[in-house]
Amino acid sequence: MKTLLYISLLFLAINHASCKKDTKTIEPEPTPQPQTGTLKLEFENLVDTSKLLLGKKYLNPLGDTFVVSTFNYFISNIVLVNTDNSTFIEPNSYHLVKHSTSASLIISISGVPAGSYKAVKFMLGVDSLRNVSGAQTGDLDPAVSGSMFWSWNTGYIFMKFEGTSPKSGDPGKNLSYHIGGFGGANKTQRSFDLNFGSSNANVSLTASPIVHLSADVNQLFKSPTTIDFNTKYNILSTGSNAKLIADNYADMFNFKHIHN
Repeated sequence: MKTLLYISLLFLAINHASCKKDTKTIEPEPTPQPQTGTLKLEFENLVDTSKLLLGKKYLNPLGDTFVVSTFNYFISNIVLVNTDNSTFIEPNSYHLVKHSTSASLIISISGVPAGSYKAVKFMLGVDSLRNVSGAQTGDLDPAVSGSMFWSWNTGYIFMKFEGTSPKSGDPGKNLSYHIGGFGGANKTQRSFDLNFGSSNANVSLTASPIVHLSADVNQLFKSPTTIDFNTKYNILSTGSNAKLIADNYADMFNFKHIHN
């Protein structure tokens, strides 16, 4: 009887050890990480259909000649729209575009989920929160934006145009449009929604498409209000005159093409 019990216990021990030996730990499948890439926005500044060259003479909508010495603007709150209508919102999206600084004409957006994008949305200007948020970083840092910032009370200059014209009513024939104002009836931020038409910007780990956009300087001076250099040559503060220019530049940007 004892022998039989011993044999039974031995059998159970061997069987248990065998089962334990054969047990395998199943590792959980790793969570796939979303693939991301980079999309670039390239801004080309024009006067009508001609490339903007500082110091070159151009004609405004009234046929008056003018020369541009400065053309800067803030692009912010960039949103990319996928063909499936999902969106990617660029974090901390504030960029200062300066015509005199070629590197600033290209905005590189990283961390974009791989996919095909059919449109881009953005704002010309800086949202009201960032205008009153104290010390800023990046292109909003006054040390970087420099003369594109007034004060914590009046905020940033969203668009700056400077130049000259024989028609200017200024004694020195100067033209100065420093457009800002972030709240109330005379706010000057303007939003844009540019569709890529039949083209898509295809983002992947290895593909970084460049979306080419244009900005027409002459849009500052026409429709809905034609600007006469003789009477409106110097707008340097917030208010109704600044809003006139902002309403004009509300259609300043256009989609050109995509380089995938």
